[in-house]
Amino acid sequence: MSAKSVKLSPAIKALLSAPHAQGGPIPAPPRATLNSLFDRIRTRGEAGGVGAPTWLTVSTGALVTTNSPDSVRALWDYASERSGGLGQKVEAAGVIRETALKCISFSGIPRTINALTSLRAHLPEDVINDLSTTPTRGLTPQNVKETLARGQSLWDAIYEPLSAKLLSKLSDAHPDLPVHILTSHYSHLLSDPFTTGPPGGAKVGRVLTSVVAMACLRAQQGVGPQLTSHVFGLKKSLLEGGGAEREAPLKGQEWLTSDEGVRWILESTDEISQVLTEGRASFAGPVKAKL
Repeated sequence: MSAKSVKLSPAIKALLSAPHAQGGPIPAPPRATLNSLFDRIRTRGEAGGVGAPTWLTVSTGALVTTNSPDSVRALWDYASERSGGLGQKVEAAGVIRETALKCISFSGIPRTINALTSLRAHLPEDVINDLSTTPTRGLTPQNVKETLARGQSLWDAIYEPLSAKLLSKLSDAHPDLPVHILTSHYSHLLSDPFTTGPPGGAKVGRVLTSVVAMACLRAQQGVGPQLTSHVFGLKKSLLEGGGAEREAPLKGQEWLTSDEGVRWILESTDEISQVLTEGRASFAGPVKAKL
């Protein structure tokens, strides 16, 4: 029997496409509704002093998690319409791409695939031609030690003074759980292998990585302790040893890490969830199977 000969029966096909299974992504609301939503998020953030990379990061994290690829497209359109030229359009696409990639650690691979493939199909050729096509996170014998150290440093920056205790607790649950989290996520994905964004790419650095985590975890709901940990991680990011001291300052970072900035991140995410899903998390929404 060859791989080509494997078929799905009509019964399995019907089960896969059953309405209660919600097999498709969340459709985008009308464009006017989304633009009004993005206006509110952007203007409130700009009043606190943050720039486009920050409100794009918050919005992307929430949209990827709610699984609305068409709304991710609309977010790029919104940013593009307010850009000063091709360079800023490419920058916006780069921030959305890098944020969506980091969403893997909090919201999973499938939703990131949905968002990134949809965005790629939507972008105009001139933007695509200027986006980086070079991988930056490939492991080699020469960079493994540095990569693992970078991940441990990020973990400690977020979770100190409880980082070692938390790793021990995770290990009790499964000995490979902290190994996978540190190696595959904090080392290989969430910490950055570059000090500045590569040409045609973007850097979602220490502060914004905490923003990604907060937007994803708030949007999916049901993970309050993890969300709280990343709120602490954001508020510690500018302290000595918090990780951001090794990076160029992020516009508006003092406000962003204040209580007011935290409220803006959480409330912006809530507003996105409300507009797209009426506040019901697509991760844990009710399932009504017709038996």
